[in-house]
Amino acid sequence: MRTCMVIADADAVVGFRLAGVEAVAAAGPVEAERILRERVAAGGTAIVLVNQAFLDGFSPAMRHSLDRIGLPLVIPIPIAPAAGARSAPRTTSSASSGGRSAFR
Repeated sequence: MRTCMVIADADAVVGFRLAGVEAVAAAGPVEAERILRERVAAGGTAIVLVNQAFLDGFSPAMRHSLDRIGLPLVIPIPIAPAAGARSAPRTTSSASSGGRSAFR
Protein backbone atom coordinates (compact mmCIF):
# COMPACT_ATOMS: atom_id res chain seq x y z
CA MET A 1 0.00 0.00 0.00
CA ARG A 2 1.33 3.43 -0.94
CA THR A 3 1.44 6.12 1.75
CA CYS A 4 1.66 9.87 2.13
CA MET A 5 4.12 11.66 4.41
CA VAL A 6 5.39 15.10 5.34
CA ILE A 7 8.97 16.33 5.83
CA ALA A 8 9.04 19.67 7.64
CA ASP A 9 10.43 21.50 10.65
CA ALA A 10 9.63 20.21 14.13
CA ASP A 11 6.88 22.78 14.80
CA ALA A 12 4.97 21.95 11.60
CA VAL A 13 5.38 18.20 12.09
CA VAL A 14 3.38 18.35 15.33
CA GLY A 15 0.34 19.72 13.51
CA PHE A 16 0.50 17.12 10.76
CA ARG A 17 0.84 14.32 13.29
CA LEU A 18 -2.20 15.62 15.17
CA ALA A 19 -4.09 15.33 11.88
CA GLY A 20 -3.02 11.68 11.57
CA VAL A 21 -0.43 12.20 8.82
CA GLU A 22 2.96 10.51 9.02
CA ALA A 23 5.47 13.34 9.46
CA VAL A 24 9.22 13.44 9.97
CA ALA A 25 11.07 16.45 11.38
CA ALA A 26 14.18 17.76 9.66
CA ALA A 27 16.51 20.48 10.88
CA GLY A 28 17.15 21.83 7.39
CA PRO A 29 17.45 21.06 3.68
CA VAL A 30 20.38 18.65 4.02
CA GLU A 31 18.57 16.47 6.55
CA ALA A 32 15.29 16.70 4.60
CA GLU A 33 17.09 15.56 1.46
CA ARG A 34 18.61 12.59 3.33
CA ILE A 35 15.18 11.58 4.68
CA LEU A 36 13.64 11.83 1.22
CA ARG A 37 16.44 9.75 -0.35
CA GLU A 38 15.87 7.03 2.27
CA ARG A 39 12.12 7.02 1.55
CA VAL A 40 12.63 6.81 -2.20
CA ALA A 41 15.05 3.89 -1.73
CA ALA A 42 12.65 2.08 0.62
CA GLY A 43 9.66 2.51 -1.72
CA GLY A 44 6.03 2.47 -0.64
CA THR A 45 5.58 6.23 -0.38
CA ALA A 46 3.45 7.79 -3.10
CA ILE A 47 3.23 11.43 -1.98
CA VAL A 48 5.71 13.47 0.04
CA LEU A 49 4.89 16.99 1.13
CA VAL A 50 8.10 18.93 1.81
CA ASN A 51 8.61 22.30 3.46
CA GLN A 52 9.18 24.71 0.54
CA ALA A 53 12.27 26.22 2.19
CA PHE A 54 13.81 22.75 2.51
CA LEU A 55 12.96 21.86 -1.08
CA ASP A 56 14.52 25.12 -2.31
CA GLY A 57 17.75 24.10 -0.54
CA PHE A 58 18.04 20.63 -2.10
CA SER A 59 21.15 19.90 -4.15
CA PRO A 60 20.90 20.31 -7.94
CA ALA A 61 21.41 16.53 -8.31
CA MET A 62 18.45 15.80 -6.01
CA ARG A 63 16.22 18.33 -7.77
CA HIS A 64 17.10 16.77 -11.14
CA SER A 65 16.39 13.30 -9.78
CA LEU A 66 12.99 14.43 -8.46
CA ASP A 67 12.12 15.75 -11.91
CA ARG A 68 12.84 12.31 -13.45
CA ILE A 69 11.19 9.90 -11.02
CA GLY A 70 7.49 9.06 -11.08
CA LEU A 71 7.01 8.24 -7.42
CA PRO A 72 6.95 9.65 -4.93
CA LEU A 73 5.24 12.80 -6.07
CA VAL A 74 6.97 15.59 -4.14
CA ILE A 75 4.77 18.58 -3.34
CA PRO A 76 6.18 21.76 -1.80
CA ILE A 77 4.22 23.21 1.11
CA PRO A 78 4.70 26.80 2.21
CA ILE A 79 5.25 26.94 5.94
CA ALA A 80 5.52 30.19 7.87
CA PRO A 81 8.72 30.74 9.83
CA ALA A 82 8.81 29.33 13.36
CA ALA A 83 7.57 31.51 16.20
CA GLY A 84 11.11 32.57 17.10
CA ALA A 85 11.76 33.93 13.61
CA ARG A 86 9.94 37.21 13.15
CA SER A 87 9.13 38.78 9.83
CA ALA A 88 8.45 42.45 9.20
CA PRO A 89 5.14 43.55 10.71
CA ARG A 90 2.25 44.17 8.37
CA THR A 91 1.05 47.72 8.09
CA THR A 92 -2.17 49.07 6.72
CA SER A 93 -2.74 52.45 5.24
CA SER A 94 -5.17 54.67 7.10
CA ALA A 95 -6.33 55.94 3.71
CA SER A 96 -7.66 52.52 2.77
CA SER A 97 -9.96 52.51 5.78
CA GLY A 98 -10.89 56.18 5.59
CA GLY A 99 -8.64 56.89 8.57
CA ARG A 100 -10.73 54.65 10.83
CA SER A 101 -9.58 51.50 12.51
CA ALA A 102 -11.12 48.30 11.22
CA PHE A 103 -11.25 47.05 14.82
CA ARG A 104 -13.75 49.14 16.77
